[in-house]
Amino acid sequence: MFDLKNSLKKQSGKISQPLLIGFVIGATVLLSIFLILSGKNKSETSDEHAEEEGAEEHGSEEHGGETEEHAEGVSLTAKQLVEQGIQLSAVDQGPVVKLSSYPAKLNVNTDQQAHVSPSFSGHVENVYVELGQKVQKGQPLATLLVPDLVDQQANLKIEQTNLELAKQDFERERQLWSQGISAKQDYQRAYNSYKRAQIQVQAAQSRLSAFGAVNASNGRYILKAPISGVISKKDLVLGENVQLADQLFTIDRLDQLWLEFIVPNSEIMGLAPNQKIEFKSLQTEKVYQAVIQTLNTEADIQTGRLQVRAKVESNATELRPNLMVNVQLQQRSESTALRVLKSAVQNVDGKDVVFVATQHGQKVEFSPQPVKLGQSSGDSQWIEVVSGLSQGQKYAAQGSFLLKSELEKGEASHEH
Repeated sequence: MFDLKNSLKKQSGKISQPLLIGFVIGATVLLSIFLILSGKNKSETSDEHAEEEGAEEHGSEEHGGETEEHAEGVSLTAKQLVEQGIQLSAVDQGPVVKLSSYPAKLNVNTDQQAHVSPSFSGHVENVYVELGQKVQKGQPLATLLVPDLVDQQANLKIEQTNLELAKQDFERERQLWSQGISAKQDYQRAYNSYKRAQIQVQAAQSRLSAFGAVNASNGRYILKAPISGVISKKDLVLGENVQLADQLFTIDRLDQLWLEFIVPNSEIMGLAPNQKIEFKSLQTEKVYQAVIQTLNTEADIQTGRLQVRAKVESNATELRPNLMVNVQLQQRSESTALRVLKSAVQNVDGKDVVFVATQHGQKVEFSPQPVKLGQSSGDSQWIEVVSGLSQGQKYAAQGSFLLKSELEKGEASHEH
């Protein structure tokens, strides 16, 4: 019985060990399969997540690229180009206009200037105008009390009295002679005296009129403006005594100024009387026109330069005598250079730019291209481009200001 039990135990032990080993092997295989499948799912999930992140990053880059392009340029359709009046042109080669600049000075036109002096020595009783004041022709400037004028006016009264007496004597002698009472010689004498008295009165009145005085002024002499203009010089005060021919006032016509400058002898051949030239104000950078009046026939001995005088055509308020300006003389050259229309140039962030056009599908994108500009004449529509553009490039020739405004609006919206 004991042996049977032991035998069964041994047999039972031999059967359970293979089963245990098989169970372990099966569990190991199942675990391996599970780990492999789990790793594959994680890898696919990771790859999908990476693709999604990549797609998001790519979308972000594309979105960022579109924003950057919008910030740097303006895109318009063909319809919008027509509506906004934007016209395209190509950078081309053209003649170069060289500008030579020379310092110049604005002076008073002495042909339109008046010096006011008294015709008598006298005492200043009244002064009616101030320095820099505008006056009209015939306007009183000052009143002088003139002793000599008193004598001349008294002499006129004497001559007028003598004329009245001579007239009465003439009328009486004429009546007596007509009645045969008086001799013809007495009548002739009276007639001659009457005519002589008339001449004396006319002479006294002419002297007063020549000096600008009148008989009823009681020794007062009124200085009047001979022309309309501005009082640029005033050399008298109330109560002082002035002498004959003293220059008391200077009146200038500031609407007719002269422009005087000097140029080298080599450039005088390009100038001629009645030729229009341009000059620029150093204060406002505004350009004005003048017409050449005279050219000196001889050059300055020391500098070898010729003086030119021109008449200013503008009467702008900023143009005043003794103002320094720059004369710009044009010299057309046979050479050519890259050029664009002046209307295409705008200033963006302190730089000169031209809006270059690029076709993108149905739209045209305009990007501000910084340029370095060269020579340009005031009356020319072209301006030279030294660098920044190449020949044949399309650009906004008209309507560039609108593009600049749209660009600034876009930048302002991105800042907010």
